[in-house]
Amino acid sequence: FIATLKLMDRGFPRSTLKGSWAGATGYPQFLPSMYMRVAKDADGDGRADIWRSEADALASIANYFRNAGWRPGLSWGEGVSVPAGFDRTAVATKLTSPRCPRVHQRHSVWKTVSEWRQLGLVPNGTRLRDTDMASFFEPDGPGTPAWLLTTNYRVILDYNCSNFYGLSVGLLADAVKQ
Repeated sequence: FIATLKLMDRGFPRSTLKGSWAGATGYPQFLPSMYMRVAKDADGDGRADIWRSEADALASIANYFRNAGWRPGLSWGEGVSVPAGFDRTAVATKLTSPRCPRVHQRHSVWKTVSEWRQLGLVPNGTRLRDTDMASFFEPDGPGTPAWLLTTNYRVILDYNCSNFYGLSVGLLADAVKQ
């Protein structure tokens, strides 16, 4: 509530501050408190208008990612080929994530890409370096497409705690980049 009042103090009329049933607002669906932390003015008009300015909304999302730990130059992840007989129990994590535990429960322990290669996993591309840390993930279970995911993927999950959302964002970004 206080953050909404601060937005009104910044010249945003109450009528423009419409949001979802949970209070998320603007193109990026930020809560007002998140707006106060990360919103950026990218169109040069002197205010971060995530309701009407696509440039401001995108810059604000980028700032959110930066603040959540995004590492420039590091891929979000890479598809991987899994050998027959791969022992998934040997790489299962024993940790419980404090945020979104169900989303992370099927992610493996962290290993370097080189260590994953030694276990027989073969990345389908060249975006990951052997020294990059990654976790192994099969969203639909064994025998289906699998991924090595970096800490940048976790940043995407921080924005929206859904593996299918995270994979969709990563795959769409890859497609746009091509």
